[in-house]
Amino acid sequence: MNTSRRPRLRQEKPQPTGLAAIFESEERRLALFTRLLAVSVLLCLAMSWKLWISRQFYPFVPFLDLVPAFPYPFDWFALGLFVALLLAVVIQPRSRIGVALVLAIFVILFLQDQSRQWPSFYQFFFLFLILVTYRSRAGASDAHRVLAGMRFILAAIYFWSGVQKLNPHFFNEEFPWLLEPLTGLLPFNLPFLPALGILAAVVEVLIGIGLLTNRFRNVALYDAMLMHLLIFFCIGPFRGNWNNSSWMWSLTTAVQVWVLFYKAPAFDFKTMFGAPSFYNIPQALAVVFIGILPVLNNVNRWDSALSFNVYTGNVSYAEIHMRPEVVSQLPSELLPFVRVQPDRAVLNLNAWTLDEFNANPYPETRIFKAVLRKVCSYLPADAAVLYVEEKAGWFFAKTTRRYGCDE
Repeated sequence: MNTSRRPRLRQEKPQPTGLAAIFESEERRLALFTRLLAVSVLLCLAMSWKLWISRQFYPFVPFLDLVPAFPYPFDWFALGLFVALLLAVVIQPRSRIGVALVLAIFVILFLQDQSRQWPSFYQFFFLFLILVTYRSRAGASDAHRVLAGMRFILAAIYFWSGVQKLNPHFFNEEFPWLLEPLTGLLPFNLPFLPALGILAAVVEVLIGIGLLTNRFRNVALYDAMLMHLLIFFCIGPFRGNWNNSSWMWSLTTAVQVWVLFYKAPAFDFKTMFGAPSFYNIPQALAVVFIGILPVLNNVNRWDSALSFNVYTGNVSYAEIHMRPEVVSQLPSELLPFVRVQPDRAVLNLNAWTLDEFNANPYPETRIFKAVLRKVCSYLPADAAVLYVEEKAGWFFAKTTRRYGCDE
């Protein structure tokens, strides 16, 4: 009798399918993220399309006058080309030429008008900047490097956004205002909202740190999803679609973070800089401009928008005051944003840009002064002044400054 055992057949491990298969491969993850990034830009462009074409009243503020604004109809052609290139990236996510052209148009449009450098598009620009260095021939290792740089960017944004909220204006003013759609449903008041504001800011800082760790990544990831859901409820359709551009940016960021970090390999800087030195330049720029320079916003030496200082209660705010009798000389398009009082009339810049661009104005004095000059061009000399409440810093309080038309 033959008593030898038959060899057992080795059972092969089932291969992942669907989304699970994408997250098992860094190359597939990168392709998915590239498509998602292009779609994110398209959605945010749709919310703010008037910002990207020529306009008659709200002024352009170019960077060093290097690139003049496109006149009509070339402005529409440029916007259409931008959209077409983004759609091309959705179809062909591994096209370096397509990514490079998107990046080039970003640069041109940013140079034409500093008001376009919102935190959302600043984020998208740096993600594309890192993406353009992807070397498909290097395979999975280079996909891992590129994705590591992108993970750093998103984590740094959470970190600095939380740091900027660590101020009493957020705890006592902005956070209670943000939660009004929720607290308004309660039959009682919450006296400890400022304490919850402190906790919310600290949690956002910890999300940024936790996403780059192995032990706390999942906790940070789910906390981030909960935070974005709360933002959508508080400033989205349940608040009359207030500031559409912000909640759209929030939603697109939530999906980006999930795709980047769900079941992701461990993060380390060695991987992030694991290419020949030339290809590491965008990663180094990301470390400097997104990882380090935002700290200068706390001493008012770096722009709030470029420091992800949003919804913190501590950004510069401006109004233009004028004599009531000159209001009739303003273009009719500006009149809905003017509040006439017995002794003065006030042009609310926030209301103007929310109506025009679905967002608040770029909160820097040089932008406000450009708007003042434009408004003054319709009025008699010395008929209007600009009041700017400049943001506080770590070592000083908010201050109000006054500027005339000739300054």
